[in-house]
Amino acid sequence: MSTTKMTDATRAARIHYHIQRGAPPDSVMEGPITLAISDFDGAHTGHAALARRAAALAGERAARPVALLPWPSPAGGDNTAAPRLTTLEERIERLRALGVFTDIVVVPAPSAPLAAPEALERVRALGDVRALVCGEAPTGAALALLPPEAVALAVRAGVFAEALAEPADALDGAEDASEPLGGRIGALVAAGRMAEATAALGYAYTVTGEVIGGDRRGRLLGYPTANLRPDPSKIIPANGIYAARVRLPGEEAPRHAAVVSIGVRPTFGDGHHRQIEAYLLDAAFDLYGAWIAVEFVAWLRPELRFDSVEALITQMDRDCEQSRRLLGVK
Repeated sequence: MSTTKMTDATRAARIHYHIQRGAPPDSVMEGPITLAISDFDGAHTGHAALARRAAALAGERAARPVALLPWPSPAGGDNTAAPRLTTLEERIERLRALGVFTDIVVVPAPSAPLAAPEALERVRALGDVRALVCGEAPTGAALALLPPEAVALAVRAGVFAEALAEPADALDGAEDASEPLGGRIGALVAAGRMAEATAALGYAYTVTGEVIGGDRRGRLLGYPTANLRPDPSKIIPANGIYAARVRLPGEEAPRHAAVVSIGVRPTFGDGHHRQIEAYLLDAAFDLYGAWIAVEFVAWLRPELRFDSVEALITQMDRDCEQSRRLLGVK
């Protein structure tokens, strides 16, 4: 799960799963609807703009704004292979947190791009679709579900349809403006550039996972850490040391300041086994077996090899002090 703080309003969006690939919808939406169609990976600022446009169109047409989210099936080919910014559960939470959609519909992603007539037929089979909006340059599952030709066909069929450009200032000064926003954000996360990724996402990037056993070396150093086993599909930030906040089980938002290490622990490790270790600055819990969420706030420094345990501990003290300042805790 992500660290989105949920409210009564954001919990209101209903979730619908249309399970069977290629079959008619399991249920038809009641009343007029407008559709925002995307894979919503990251539920970033571009997707927020898409949601706002769908809501505006819904208001003009006395309709309900609905998110249509294609999700790869096990037979989805390359759609299942690429690392992602968000899991399905995280996407749903983030879309709910926008407070715009009345419904979120999850459908199987086509294994190959649909022909325009079939794509439009599948979309319109969901109900009384008064308008649809998608990204100007869809990729992956969203592109397979609704190719650009289908948008043009929808207009000819009397359905208001438009393709939105991504926000021009979402990544000011990004290296490759031709790359879709989600791909550029993923590259920033993979490079450890968390401040820029946060600005483009609209929230701090989060990795959730189960706390698993380690070699307990941190306890011997005076810094007991929680070793995280993340979802294998997630993009993991670059090796290094980060200031972060942690959400523990049962909490709705991240409350605990932490220092997080990602890497191969060059002072002690074998140089190959990559780990995510979180040290909570002001908490002492046995978290083995628990699922926690780590919200990355800032990159502190690269991973380093130290000649002595004493030198490592001295640097860890500095990391904790710097994290406290960045996170605003005493």
